[in-house]
Amino acid sequence: MEHVYQRSAQFADTDAAGVVHFARILCYAEEAEHDLLASLGIPLLADGGWPRVKLSCEYTAPVKAGDVVQVTISPDQLGTSSIVWKFLMSCNGNQVASGEMKTVRVDATGKPSKLDDDWRAALSD
Repeated sequence: MEHVYQRSAQFADTDAAGVVHFARILCYAEEAEHDLLASLGIPLLADGGWPRVKLSCEYTAPVKAGDVVQVTISPDQLGTSSIVWKFLMSCNGNQVASGEMKTVRVDATGKPSKLDDDWRAALSD
């Protein structure tokens, strides 16, 4: 399953060189993840959350304010309580970043919580 999310890079996202700061690119991946979860009816914060436990990203081209970034995200691996997401970002048809992040579903106390069977099915389609 692939999910496509688009957003415009904002001036506030840029560094002194006028390029979107590397950490903001990671926020775009997180926004895409949240957009996908919402589209599937999977709650983001109800009785817990989805902290990141591992992340890697390769930056291949700069993004500037006003550029429209397309984020393609998909669940690559479903664990008992975790999801490994793969993402690819492009701008004007050119790849600008790619990577993966691992999130773990936790309960309200912060302990790993088993993924709901309905969520697992929705993410597997």
